[in-house]
Amino acid sequence: MKLLVLWLLTVLLIPGVMLIAGYYYRSHVPKSMKSGYRTRRSMKSKETWAFAHKLLGKYWRLLGWPTLIVSLAAIAVFFGKDEDTVGAALGVLSALQCVPLIVPMILVERALKTHFDENGLPYDPVDWLEE
Repeated sequence: MKLLVLWLLTVLLIPGVMLIAGYYYRSHVPKSMKSGYRTRRSMKSKETWAFAHKLLGKYWRLLGWPTLIVSLAAIAVFFGKDEDTVGAALGVLSALQCVPLIVPMILVERALKTHFDENGLPYDPVDWLEE
């Protein structure tokens, strides 16, 4: 039973973080730049900070649900198998879960580069904050 609980926590950690942070960032941009999505581009200005968090929140919300569903399906498929099989499946699943966790960060960085100059000023004033 302890192994099942540990497996559930491990498998659901990444989709859980994506969903919780995704919903939080979409509606609450951290006021301080001491915590959150901290990259050189995202910390250039308050506008880039807000843009990065709102966009990352959107991506993580969109990708968090399918990641959660696939993770739950994997639990169902490997439930009751021997510990070695479960361990191998857990390792593969954890590695695969990193893809929807990291790819949105790459997309956010590209969007920051597209919408803002090197000083953090927007190229075109748009109402992206209202989305």
